[in-house]
Amino acid sequence: MVRDRSKSREERGIFEEFAAAAGLQIAPESVTHPDPPDILCEVAGIGRVAFELVQLDGREELSRMSDLRDSGHLWADVTRDLDSEVRQRHSNVQINVCFQAGADQRMRRKIFSQMVARLNSLPAIFSGDLFEENPSGLELAQVRRFDIDSGPSIREVSASGPVGVDLTRIDTKVAHYKEGWGVRAELLAYSRWGMPFSDQHTGVEEYLAGRFPAGVFSRAWIFELTSRRVVARAP
Repeated sequence: MVRDRSKSREERGIFEEFAAAAGLQIAPESVTHPDPPDILCEVAGIGRVAFELVQLDGREELSRMSDLRDSGHLWADVTRDLDSEVRQRHSNVQINVCFQAGADQRMRRKIFSQMVARLNSLPAIFSGDLFEENPSGLELAQVRRFDIDSGPSIREVSASGPVGVDLTRIDTKVAHYKEGWGVRAELLAYSRWGMPFSDQHTGVEEYLAGRFPAGVFSRAWIFELTSRRVVARAP
């Protein structure tokens, strides 16, 4: 039940951001989470509407962003007991790190420990590749020195950049529901972390226009959460 409440809070937060961007006037006291649908509420000028949410970020992107978050915690943990002299010596260091695909948290922690061991032996003027031969799971680790005093810190970079969204999840969601909920139903597809739609040239407007209305859904939306922008709507 705790997980269900957490999911409902997350979905409500996303929905409220979307409603504000879309100019929909929602009666706050009317919002419920029957699951399904994810959101049931009163919309001014329309009436009672059921909203189903679907996230468009692919698994690869979700995993990558989760790893990015966790890496900062791992690095803080590994460097917690770093010798004060070593910390001072490398206080202006930022290490740009790129992990190989498939490098899990256990492997990353091991690599971070090796990085710390390497820092222990490096002089205060060193910059460049941290290792002569990178450990397994590591694509690169480059030491850079800046006008900072909060180091040594890490900055994880990606070799490939953000991953595009998966629009086929919209079709999967439509096909999943054979019966509605006795009220108007709309589909809210959203992207949380994926490559910005403006960079992808996905033709999302045409994608939705050629599909909706569809199944139980009278209308569909695509919402980019990071920019708080409605990317497409149909009809």
